[in-house]
Amino acid sequence: MNLIRKFRETASSVIPIVLLVIVLQLTIAPIGWRSIGSFILGAVAIIVGLSLFLLGTDIGIIPVGQRTGSALMNRRSLPLLLVVGFIIGLIITIAEPQVQVLAQQVTTYIPSVNRMHLVLAISLGVGIFVSLAFARIVLTISYRWIIIVFYGIVTILALFTDPFFLGIAFDAGGATTGPMTVPFILALGVGVAGVRKSKKSEQDSFGLVGIASIGPISAVLLMGIIASGNDPAPAAAEMTAASLSFGELFSASVNEVVQALGPLAALFIIFQFTLLHQHHRQFIRMIQGLLYAALGLTLFLMGVNGAFMPVGSQLGALIGEGSYQWVLIPLGFLLGAVVVLAEPAVWVLTDQVRDVSGGSIKKSMVLVFFSLGVSLAVGLAMVRVVYHLPLIYFLIPGYLMALIMMFFCPPLFTAIAFDSGGVASGPMSSSFLLAFTLGASVALGGNPLSDAFGIVALIAMTPLITIQLLGLLYRHREKDGRKKSVKEDKSV
Repeated sequence: MNLIRKFRETASSVIPIVLLVIVLQLTIAPIGWRSIGSFILGAVAIIVGLSLFLLGTDIGIIPVGQRTGSALMNRRSLPLLLVVGFIIGLIITIAEPQVQVLAQQVTTYIPSVNRMHLVLAISLGVGIFVSLAFARIVLTISYRWIIIVFYGIVTILALFTDPFFLGIAFDAGGATTGPMTVPFILALGVGVAGVRKSKKSEQDSFGLVGIASIGPISAVLLMGIIASGNDPAPAAAEMTAASLSFGELFSASVNEVVQALGPLAALFIIFQFTLLHQHHRQFIRMIQGLLYAALGLTLFLMGVNGAFMPVGSQLGALIGEGSYQWVLIPLGFLLGAVVVLAEPAVWVLTDQVRDVSGGSIKKSMVLVFFSLGVSLAVGLAMVRVVYHLPLIYFLIPGYLMALIMMFFCPPLFTAIAFDSGGVASGPMSSSFLLAFTLGASVALGGNPLSDAFGIVALIAMTPLITIQLLGLLYRHREKDGRKKSVKEDKSV
């Protein structure tokens, strides 16, 4: 895989964020040139890290995921497929750094919530729903109806849960699909669907992440129902931009990467000796891919945690304290459009969409509609912060629109859309954008607990609508193409 091409792609995604922050420094949010210097260094670390991470997933993680899915399907044992799917979902989610970060943020504001119970509930939810996603492919159950039924259950649970848990639940659905989880689960789906070789193999290659995201939402809502009588009291907490030394930052990033990659590497080795039996060259290639991914993710997290998150918090606070708070809303739209393009999993998904569709679905078009979706999400999140609006006012009409669109959108695009919701809410969203939102909320004198939490939920929701809009455009284009070909045939 061409590393230079990866550098070009990632640089074109990150540089607009840097330019935007410099413009804000020169105009309405002077955070200081020292902070800008740190931010630029962080951006370089993100560009290099993201490039290496994508190279590692291409040569190591995705091929192993596809071979594992194919090997499991070739065993012709549905119980084995379901058990392995559950174990994979459980282990990878427990190891996902974003889940640990979310749990830490929740327990900081609500000390009465047990952190390990929350992590376990989220992980069990993902494990169960990964198994369900595998069963759907094998039993050829309609993706559309699986989504409708389980989001219907989620709606019922949401009516009875403690209101505080609503934002956490939908944030958990986005946080579980991080940079390590997404490539492997996507590849598993391609491998499982590829063995069936049916007319639906292309659309069955996607949708695994979308179904898996429902698990943690349901699990946390159930926790909220159980805890509703306890009335958890929020603790007073300030959002501050912590300043870490290089050594502390490096150590914390390495710890996160080992936590995320360690269980995945152990799974790979177990699969090598039980399912895959890869040739020596393929096994070495897998190790190389894991090492590239580990180094890349370490650099990426150093850039995000050491520069992007504290600068995001500073920017949000400065703009919120000023006399031009209304700028937060258009700035939110702009930030969402550019920040999502620096998410590692977004590039993995768009590459997979291009490859599985044989190039018929353009990667650039998917990226444009990704940007539109997250732009809308962050803009709406800023509306919530400025006007203190409840999250439910946005979630109900948004998900209702996404579910209605399923009946008109091509099934392939529906599956891609629900995968996109989880993919868009990665480490950049849960660090830079969440820090920006928390900083603005505190500066405006609002309640960060109710006003800022939920931004990840909105980021996970809006691509469901915009990617399905792209699907409708493709369907319209195909109809026009068929009409033209019929007219040409008649004229001949």
